[in-house]
Amino acid sequence: MIDLGFQPKQQRALDIALDGPASVIGVGGGRGAAKSRLAHQVAITLMIEWPGCSGCIAMRNYDQVRKYHIEPMIRDFPVLDDYYARANAHIKLPVGNATSQLDFSYAESMPDVERRFRSGNYWFIIVDQAEQFTGAEIREMRKACRRKGGGRAVLILLFNMGGAGIQDLRKWFYTKEYNEGEDPNDYAFIHVFPWDNVEWVRAALTEDGLSPRDYYAWTDAQRKEYAATRGEYTRQLASDDPAIRARDWESSWESLEGAYFGRVFDRQSTMIGPDTVASIQKPWDKRWISQDWGKGHFCPTQWHSMSTLSPHDAKLILGWETNRPLRVIITYRERIVSEQTSTQVGQMIVRETPVDERALIKAAYLSPDAFGERDSPMTIADNQNAELRRGGMALWQPADTERPGGWGLMHSLLWNTKSHGQTGDTVWLISVECSELLSAIPVLMRDPKNIDVVLKTDMGQAKIEQDVSECARYGLKSQLGTVAKPFAVVVQEAVQAVFDSTAGDDSNKMTAANMMYLKMQADRKKKPRFSRQY
Repeated sequence: MIDLGFQPKQQRALDIALDGPASVIGVGGGRGAAKSRLAHQVAITLMIEWPGCSGCIAMRNYDQVRKYHIEPMIRDFPVLDDYYARANAHIKLPVGNATSQLDFSYAESMPDVERRFRSGNYWFIIVDQAEQFTGAEIREMRKACRRKGGGRAVLILLFNMGGAGIQDLRKWFYTKEYNEGEDPNDYAFIHVFPWDNVEWVRAALTEDGLSPRDYYAWTDAQRKEYAATRGEYTRQLASDDPAIRARDWESSWESLEGAYFGRVFDRQSTMIGPDTVASIQKPWDKRWISQDWGKGHFCPTQWHSMSTLSPHDAKLILGWETNRPLRVIITYRERIVSEQTSTQVGQMIVRETPVDERALIKAAYLSPDAFGERDSPMTIADNQNAELRRGGMALWQPADTERPGGWGLMHSLLWNTKSHGQTGDTVWLISVECSELLSAIPVLMRDPKNIDVVLKTDMGQAKIEQDVSECARYGLKSQLGTVAKPFAVVVQEAVQAVFDSTAGDDSNKMTAANMMYLKMQADRKKKPRFSRQY
């Protein structure tokens, strides 16, 4: 017998899954609302209630599936270990005369989604951290949610309030915007909050002589207040910076408007696989690394490269239509450690950089604090440089940490990527191997007091999304400087403005426009050219 112990909103999700009428169930809200646990409880129950069924729990990458689902399910429900096939990553559970199967799957891109789900016949699919998937990817997965004979199948989407696909989730479950022919009754939403999860206050309840039953008998406002003052974890969420608190604690849909990259980050355009990285990069391309040092916090290191794609190659490799060459920045590798010495981090960088790649690394940008901070008689930078020198790699230099320009640069590059190079000829692509960076970008919030920068939250709390995004900012800003508007665009705009403002017939206008063009070309030749300005 498996004791599942449903919380009230978990039970509500199960009831809808079993009895309908909705076939797409959204469970969304703040952090720590027991959404992953819900996936385990519902999956096990459906396997038992629907003997012989096939189900799936999916996330963006395998590490997430293993960390948040495979290992916790086996740990919390040890009886399942006897039925878990590690080689195939699935559980086969005998139920009466039938066997129900639960697959653990992942998909890092749309091609992955198509390959893994296009031929699927799942009675239920549970997508955890669904905000990391695009609306198109989720719709493709839904097509694999089907039962022979036309029986009812369900898709359950568990998500936080932020991410690449959150705007599509918002349309389905909040503003109720559907495609032509879709039935609104197919969609149901359960709004969850951190204070819905009794586990965060269980110790406090015991101390006060109360039970979980007492807790769930309270009003929503009473539980919120209790969790905000008595839960160790929930107290942190309730006292975070306003923009982050709105998203993670209040579970507010409106908090999405504060996402810094919300309108420019297109995961499908930005994310590329290893094969695409290899197709773009050339041996002569410049490469560099960046790092946001941290011992108590996360310490991310990223590897970047800069290539040029002709219009032909842009079409062939990326499928983009462009009439000019593209400068392509690729962040192609990330490694994140914590609680390691500077010497260990330096050794890790050398170890993770292939031998034939080390000489190609021409620059290295490190957060400036590492040039003064010490974890030995020498500084952090000195210790790491000693290891980099042994590995034949470029040595650290202080990164350009100017924040408005750095965040603005990232914003511009992502906008160019989203437009497939139509708004600017320098684009930024990110490998699927940089999963933390891809997850971080869409959840970064705009500082309401300074809309030009990302909100810098409490320095006392380690937040991986801030550390990896700052690492990227250091790498891009230090190497590229500020990406200016292309000269050809400047000329075109100036010439058009002269043409439009000149009196007379078209002949006069053309003469004035040509004079402006010749003057700008002559002025440009007089000015020094800098390699870091584009």
